[in-house]
Amino acid sequence: MDKIGHAAAECERLGLSFGVHNCDGWTSSGGPWVTAEHSMKQIVHREMVVKGGKINLKLPEPTKRGDYYKDVAVIAYPALESEIVEFEVKPEVTSSSSDFNTEKIIDGKIDDRVLLKAPKNGMSWIQWDFKKPHTVRSFYLNCEKKKEDGITKLQMSDDGINFKDVVDFKVLRQGKKEYAIDKHFEAITARYFRFVTDMDFEISEINLSGVYRFNDMLARTSLYMQENHKLPALDQAPENMIIKKDQIINLTQFVDENGLLKTKLPKGNWTIMRFGYTITGAVNSPASDSGRGWEVDKMSKASFKTFFDGYVKNVIDASKKVAPNALQYIEIDSYEVGGQNWTQDYDADFKKYFGYDIMQFLPLYAGRYIDNTDATERILWDVRDFNSKLMVENYFDYFTELCHDNGLISYVEPYSFNAAFNELDATRSVDIPMGEFWMHQNYQTETAVSGARIYGKNVVSAEAFTALPEVNWKSHPGLMKISGDIAWTHGINEFMFHRFAHQANTNVVPGMTMAGWGSHIDRTQTWWDNAGKSWFKYLARGQYMLRKGNPVSDLLVFVGDGTPSSSYKANSISPKLPDYVNFDNINADALVNRITVKGNKMVLPNGISYYMLNLKNMKEVKLSTLRKIAELAEKGIIITGDKPEKLAGYNSSVTDKQEFEKLVKLIWSAPNTLKNIPWEEIYSSYNIPKDLVIKDGKDINYTHRKTDEEDIYFFYNPHKSEKTFECTFNVPNKIPELWNQMTGKITKIAAFNHNSNGTTTAIIKLPSEGSVFVVFRESSKDVTSIQTSFALNNPSVEVTLSDENKLEFDISNKGTYDVKLNNGTIQRHFVKNIPAPMAISKGWKVTFPVIKSETKTFHFSELIDWTTHNNEEIKHFSGTAIYERSFNLDKESIAKEVKLVLDLGKVDIAAKVILNGKDLGVIWKAPYQIDITNAAKAGENMLKIEVTNQWSNRLIGDENYPDLSGYYESKTMPDWYKNNEPAPLGQRSTFTTYNFFKKGDSLIPAGMVGPVIIKASVLKK
Repeated sequence: MDKIGHAAAECERLGLSFGVHNCDGWTSSGGPWVTAEHSMKQIVHREMVVKGGKINLKLPEPTKRGDYYKDVAVIAYPALESEIVEFEVKPEVTSSSSDFNTEKIIDGKIDDRVLLKAPKNGMSWIQWDFKKPHTVRSFYLNCEKKKEDGITKLQMSDDGINFKDVVDFKVLRQGKKEYAIDKHFEAITARYFRFVTDMDFEISEINLSGVYRFNDMLARTSLYMQENHKLPALDQAPENMIIKKDQIINLTQFVDENGLLKTKLPKGNWTIMRFGYTITGAVNSPASDSGRGWEVDKMSKASFKTFFDGYVKNVIDASKKVAPNALQYIEIDSYEVGGQNWTQDYDADFKKYFGYDIMQFLPLYAGRYIDNTDATERILWDVRDFNSKLMVENYFDYFTELCHDNGLISYVEPYSFNAAFNELDATRSVDIPMGEFWMHQNYQTETAVSGARIYGKNVVSAEAFTALPEVNWKSHPGLMKISGDIAWTHGINEFMFHRFAHQANTNVVPGMTMAGWGSHIDRTQTWWDNAGKSWFKYLARGQYMLRKGNPVSDLLVFVGDGTPSSSYKANSISPKLPDYVNFDNINADALVNRITVKGNKMVLPNGISYYMLNLKNMKEVKLSTLRKIAELAEKGIIITGDKPEKLAGYNSSVTDKQEFEKLVKLIWSAPNTLKNIPWEEIYSSYNIPKDLVIKDGKDINYTHRKTDEEDIYFFYNPHKSEKTFECTFNVPNKIPELWNQMTGKITKIAAFNHNSNGTTTAIIKLPSEGSVFVVFRESSKDVTSIQTSFALNNPSVEVTLSDENKLEFDISNKGTYDVKLNNGTIQRHFVKNIPAPMAISKGWKVTFPVIKSETKTFHFSELIDWTTHNNEEIKHFSGTAIYERSFNLDKESIAKEVKLVLDLGKVDIAAKVILNGKDLGVIWKAPYQIDITNAAKAGENMLKIEVTNQWSNRLIGDENYPDLSGYYESKTMPDWYKNNEPAPLGQRSTFTTYNFFKKGDSLIPAGMVGPVIIKASVLKK
């Protein structure tokens, strides 16, 4: 904690704030101070079949992970026929590996694991020989697997020699490292069966059973995350495969503390099940050995308080005593540690909430049907609903409560791929919800954005620019920009960089990494002080704009009552949403408790409003939710989507079911409840204005925010070339302004038309992967604009408005231009002469300040890629090189009406331009063009360009020399590093903790290749 205190004191001294993750690692909330008693729990069982009469037997103990197990109940019921067969028939179980212990994996427990290793380019197998034809219906496997994807299947044979495939399996990821196969299938009869795979598995339990177990058992009992709307309906079980609730006998009182059962049962065969709970075995990850421990129970406030006090409170205390204001944030990052389905007093709390006793239905946790298929489905629905409720209240909500108790702000990524909770519910209390996005690929932002909006939180953060190892040191602001722009259009307005590594040794570069993961956003980057600084300004300007006012969306998508649920993406809504439709997701809590109706719109307390409600995941619906939807229908709100199918849950009265039918009929007969109507037709029929239509802008996202005085739109050009867009905005009678977050410059567009339907059409030109804020704030009354058709047909003429709203023209080609104005007049402009373009690609003096050579300055007769130079130091150079040369301008080129732009052509990756001693700024994204008008002069001009590339080429070059650092041999930090001393580099120039490159790898483009041209245009008013 001394280091935490030091960090806090330094933050306070420098005027900074800091936050920490709530435990070691990035997932999720655990540590060595969490005892098994306070860890995540799951219900487990063992079963046997006995004859009725006097019973005096020691019950087998269920799974006991972490040396922790507590009994829940012992029950008995008349054994199903398939259970009797299962108990009597003992197959011979063998494997392809002679040293594989099959007894360990068929003992009914998931305590220990045994490695089944697949031969190279071959298959391993586990075989059951039942000695005669035997019928199987389900398969279960608990394991840890060693590679991502492979073959897993069930085979059958009558002779033990010739096998055929009968079932393909999907391996489910239950936790960070725990996997399972959970498959129910139509009855298959054979003597021999084989589980076959080409993957290495550490197996703890495998079970091939003839019992009719319901499908998706792990998902239905919250041990695997499969969204409710994706869960297939339960198969209709035969009557002889169903347990009758009134035949279940609770024998718990007849079992002593050692598991000895003494009782008497009626005649016949009885199945005895011993239920208890143990821990899931989940640990926080990836953590240091000293910081790793059990994951805390997510369903218990008492357990979470113990966890919080064991680490977070210590961080708080260490910080506050030396720096009261430095520590401000605590975070829960990626949730990857799996589900749980039990906790202390679970049964009592369940009964209090639902009004019936889950203890009467414990065989559900063993995959058995009880009473009938419908009852089984409904009880399991309640179980998942309750599990989500416990987790949200006692983990996510309580985390923020404890943060607030200590004066701190909570950050949470409220979603998971392997824990069964309702994600939007998890956002309701958190201060700043977080999403995540990966470079040029996955955007997981919907829950954070929608959750923030429906619960009134303005800042939406994201783990930003996460990347695979392929990106490594190649990343730079120009490469990352488009990914960030897309995230902005999704609703993110704060970036939490993935990743920024602490560079403790100030003598080495590029230094520390986070193994192979993430974009390397570090102060040791070559581009940190030029492109980095400019990019940070870009981000700050954009995020400021995206926090103003309220977001604008037309549609609310209800995610349903069923658990678990996440948030819907646009491509999962049918009919397909047009590009002009923005939407947010909403859960039942916010729909019922936070939505009101004003006029023809649904309104949240923060003022965000919506025209339409789309219903999803409506297989089962709660009455409270249905009443709210009926209320909205009666008030005229447009409703689309799925029709409610049945009342949710088990304990519903006849009156409840009658009310359900009545409400569904009311909603579905309302004239404003629309069935399979195209969105275009809905917008037209109900006169809903389209917020932003970008002509030929297929799949281009945008975002819109509104203040009392402003409409703020943001969109981007996804193409690798310049594009001109015809955009129609839902704003009347205001001037469109382009707010350029690259430069901070504001430009009023002159090419716009106001349309009779209250919209404005404007022509906007964006460079390759460019983006812009379009702001409407100033009245266009008495302002003369030009017709948009002229702008589209004359790309060499750019027309803007001055501060006084007078037309200004920037013309790049000679000719006569009849400019059509929107007041019906024509303004003619004649351009006779424009200074010719000046090529300055030859004769550059280029200095490489840090190369290991006596000569550091070279003459480049032609501009070339550095990697093609015959000097090895230049070929592998990483850093900033200085290009210098002079050029002459005549008086005509600097005339008052002439504008000059320097076009650098191809640059990898950033360029700082200094003309005649004047710093004109850094260009860090194509097109590499900059206005030099105010710095140019007649006669000789001195031009200096500081060009920066990435670390990659130097790192590749250093692989030609021996590594003397001592790091890779020991895999620990060498003393010279810990003591902040220079590295023993030898012939190398770099040191890094993860080697992405090897000798001979291809170099990446570097330097300024050009052509470098000075281009002129003529300004007219």
